[in-house]
Amino acid sequence: MKNSRLFEILYLLMEKRSITAGELAERLEVSERTIYRDIDALSAAGIPVFTQKGQGGGIRLMEQFILDKALLSQAQQDEILFALQAILATGGAAEGETLARLTALFRRESASWLEVDFTDWGSGAAERENFALVKGAILARKALSFTYYSSAGAQSRRTVEPARLVFKSGCWYLSAYCRTRQDWRIFRLVRMGNLVEEEGVCPPRQPPERLEAPLPDGYRGVDLRLRFAPSASWRVRDYFHPNQITPEPDGGLRVDCTFPEDQWLLSFLLSFGGQVEVLSPVYWRSILAGESKKILAVYETGQNVSDLKEYPYDRGREEDPAQHKEVISMEERKFCQCCGMPLDKPEDAGTEVGGSLSSDYCRYCYQDGAFTAPDATMEDMIAFNLKFNAENGFPFGPQEEAERNMRSWFPALKRWKNA
Repeated sequence: MKNSRLFEILYLLMEKRSITAGELAERLEVSERTIYRDIDALSAAGIPVFTQKGQGGGIRLMEQFILDKALLSQAQQDEILFALQAILATGGAAEGETLARLTALFRRESASWLEVDFTDWGSGAAERENFALVKGAILARKALSFTYYSSAGAQSRRTVEPARLVFKSGCWYLSAYCRTRQDWRIFRLVRMGNLVEEEGVCPPRQPPERLEAPLPDGYRGVDLRLRFAPSASWRVRDYFHPNQITPEPDGGLRVDCTFPEDQWLLSFLLSFGGQVEVLSPVYWRSILAGESKKILAVYETGQNVSDLKEYPYDRGREEDPAQHKEVISMEERKFCQCCGMPLDKPEDAGTEVGGSLSSDYCRYCYQDGAFTAPDATMEDMIAFNLKFNAENGFPFGPQEEAERNMRSWFPALKRWKNA
C-alpha cells in the first residue's frame, strides 16, 4: 500500500511540479504527517524532492528530474504514447488516466495528435508507407511537402505542418496546417505522393477539435431521393446513415441524401447498376440514362471511349450548371418550359396558333400560341406547383425539397431563362 502511495505522489509531482502536503493528504486520504514521512522515503530513494515554505511554496521535484534520462529514449516514449492513444481510441481502455500520467511523466505538452474512428478497416502499401512517414513527421514536429491529388483529379504541391492522424470511414487522413493555403486542411494519405520532410521544426499549433474537409471551389450540392432494390440493402446500410434510410414494403430502401453535384456522384450511382432508381430531381434520371447509353455504345457498337461525345459534367465548371441541367434534361424527355411538367404524351402538349402542338409548353400553360397566364412570374409558378404538390400527396417530394429543386431547375426553363 505504501509503495503504491509513493508512486501516486511521484506521478502527481511530475504532473503538477508543486503541490502542498494538505492537497496530497486529501487526495490520498492520509494525514499530513504520513505525507511528510513519504516525502522523506522518496528522498532516501534518490528522488530529488524538496519542500519550500512560504506563499507559493509546497512539495516540489527538481526541474532536472525527468524519466527519459533514466529509462527510456524519446523515440521509445513516443511509441508508448502512440500505442496507448490507439488503445484508448479503440475502446480498449476504460479511461485515459494512464495516458495522462505518462504524458506528464515524459514531459510532453500533449499526446492528442492521434484520433481514430474504427468504423471500418482498409489499407494499401502506399497508404502504409505514407502513414509511417507522416507519423514520424508529427512526432518530430517536421513540415512535409508532397503532391496531392484531389477527388476531382486536380494535382497540387503542398507544404504542411502535420498535426494529427485521423482514421475515418475506412481511410487514414492527415489533419495539417497547410502553408500553401494558409489554413487547416485534411488530406487522404493514399492520395499523397512524393513526400519530403522539410528542414527545421514546426511551431506549435493547436488543430481544430473537429476538422471537416473544406468544400471545393464552385461546390454545388444536390438533394437526392433514391430507391434501392432489396438486393442492394447490405451496401446501402453500409454507406448511408440510418436516419437517411426509409424501408419500403417490398424490402427495398428509399434514401434521402445530399451529395456534391459532380462526376463522382455519377460514378457512385452507376456503381449500383440496376439496383438504384433516382426519384428526384428528375434531371438526374436523364443524366443516368445518357451515361448508360454511352456505356452501351462502347460494348454493343464497338466505339472507343475517346470517340464518344464528352459528357457535360466532364467539362468542368466553366459553364453555368443550370445550362448543363437544361441540356441533360432535354436529352431523353421533354418538359414544359414553363411549369416543368413532363410532355410524355401528345395530349399533354399545348397548341400553337392554328392548332399545331407546341414542342415546348404543356396544355395548362400554353393555348393558341399564348400563355394562359401571361403576367405570371417564375415565383408564381413555383408557388402554384408547391400548392399542387401539397394537395396531391407530395408527388414532387417533401415541400422543402421540392422547392429547392424548382429553384435550381426553373431558371434553366425557356420561359424563365431570360426573364
